[in-house]
Amino acid sequence: MLSQVRAHYLVGCGGCHGITGVSASDVVPDLKGQTGYFLCSPKGREYMIHLPNVAFSPLSSADLADLMNYVAFGLGGDSVPAGARPYTAAEVARLRQAPFRNYSLQSYRLDVVRDVIHACPQAATVIHAYDLALDKREIDNK
Repeated sequence: MLSQVRAHYLVGCGGCHGITGVSASDVVPDLKGQTGYFLCSPKGREYMIHLPNVAFSPLSSADLADLMNYVAFGLGGDSVPAGARPYTAAEVARLRQAPFRNYSLQSYRLDVVRDVIHACPQAATVIHAYDLALDKREIDNK
């Protein structure tokens, strides 16, 4: 039987990011072994909640915190920095009030990735591959 958090992942995330966190497309980032790196910096931590499909999720902030902890700590595996703290329902409720809007998602991600790589240089070879695949593709949420 699936846990509730795993079921939420499969329904809300697995269709694009893959049931194990490995995407079948180069325009959708893998989560497995990578998402923990976003906890290396405040910008990266906020980015994970500001993403539209996360911020606008129909889940409660408590359920969404559980889901994002599964994504960051479960799928993130060894990419989680030492001392990283789990998301709380209160943090998620606050962050989802300011979702990404009105500018380039790719530009936003590149800014966040630069910040994360500055904080965790070992992330460079893993999380930047997705951005290189999108080099000539612009995702614009206007």
